[in-house]
Amino acid sequence: MNQVFKIRQAFRIPFISAVTLLFILLALSLFDGQLWEQILIAAICIVTLVIAIEACEREFTVSENGLLIRKFFRTKDFTWTEITHLGVVIMRNKAYFLLTTTKGFYVFSNLLQNHTLLIRHLADKLGEEKVEAEIKSYLEDPVERTSLVVLTWIVLIIVVVIILTKLIKL
Repeated sequence: MNQVFKIRQAFRIPFISAVTLLFILLALSLFDGQLWEQILIAAICIVTLVIAIEACEREFTVSENGLLIRKFFRTKDFTWTEITHLGVVIMRNKAYFLLTTTKGFYVFSNLLQNHTLLIRHLADKLGEEKVEAEIKSYLEDPVERTSLVVLTWIVLIIVVVIILTKLIKL
């Protein structure tokens, strides 16, 4: 049975909405905006579009055979024997997990949907010798990353206000 873990929708939905609104703002600035404004908004649109694609494409798939990590046009497939270590670093309500393999290391955060279930699956499959003790204590008291979600909603509101201001000026 394969289980797929993606970036939380609570982050993806407002972020994609903000990217869409930024493109609307770019279109408005093309009609009534200065050159520096158009260039700045175009650059912001490109950067946020790449981040949005990355957030939508990133997924972790856990199967009986191993772990599949899909990122922006890249796929990494690991068997359970190739994974050598699972660790965690916690800073306030942010948790970063380090997955060390024979092919390199990979870092992911607690921004994943049901990230505790993913960590529990990884810990169960890897065994005690490959999993740090901090992982077990984290699973007993996991932290949720809500600040980034709230910040994304604030950005969305700011972009809406800027668009409304531009429309009023037209």
